[in-house]
Amino acid sequence: MTRSPWLPLSVAKRRNNKQSDSCPNTGVRRANFFRRALGTSHFLLLLGCDITSDGSVGDPLSEPTADVLGDGQRLREVVGEPVWFSADNAESVNCESPSPALVKLSGQVVVAIDRFDETGEGALGNMYITDVYAEGEELLPYSGITVFAPSFSPPDLRLFEGDVVDTNGNLTEFLGPTVGKFGECKTLPEISGTMSLRFDGGGIYAKSLVEANGGATRWEPVLGYANARQSLGMLVRFEGVRIAGAPEENNGRYTAAIDMGAVSQDDQIYISNELFDLEADGPALADGAQFAAVTGVLTYFYGFKIAPRSIDDFEE
Repeated sequence: MTRSPWLPLSVAKRRNNKQSDSCPNTGVRRANFFRRALGTSHFLLLLGCDITSDGSVGDPLSEPTADVLGDGQRLREVVGEPVWFSADNAESVNCESPSPALVKLSGQVVVAIDRFDETGEGALGNMYITDVYAEGEELLPYSGITVFAPSFSPPDLRLFEGDVVDTNGNLTEFLGPTVGKFGECKTLPEISGTMSLRFDGGGIYAKSLVEANGGATRWEPVLGYANARQSLGMLVRFEGVRIAGAPEENNGRYTAAIDMGAVSQDDQIYISNELFDLEADGPALADGAQFAAVTGVLTYFYGFKIAPRSIDDFEE
């Protein structure tokens, strides 16, 4: 699942006027080379036409900032250890979790977009972003997050996986619904605000969290709230996955438990259908089914889940 973070620019699909591949009105193409080394020799290549397919003038040329990823905050700088977690506070009463804070992020890549309404209640549209890293670099803890019900600048902007974005908004440590909080002062970090495009062609690659040959300790990186929280919102990869028990369906939510050995119910991780129709379009998840690896976004809502993006995230 590893790919270079700098890929050729895809065919532009922004706003309502798409750029033509061949620029038929002028036969002219331009190439802007932004050479920015992120501690490596990887460079970004942007290609585009001066004239859009409807004959209008495209976006004007602009000079890049000193840092191609912008001068905003990185996720790992604003999301951190949950020092307010309290195993003795079952009802999450008077938790000392932080108040919502305004953040200005830049240089994150969209790794997944929720386009599947599993409950039939409009539960889609969230985006999952992680800090951009060069290929081969390790994603640091707290480098991912959910962007909840984002707005866009300009308003008709359409974002896609692989787009590198800036996000201005409020960072919230969500304690859960008013009736039925998560408990123990556990929170889900999420951002609500406005997203804008920096450039497209950002690399998407999964962080290997669980190795097949890790022995009895291989689940430790995701065992318990404090550990698993470090990878929330990231695209992660579990190797050597075995299904434990029959899948369950509840109000459209379809999940299958992963065999993690003798762990508590709170620590149990499930494969979920948050990002695609897992039951209809995914592999059979019968008791005992095995996969060489499963990739997906690590999510949280009354427990941790790995949400594959499509059947391609399952390796037989």
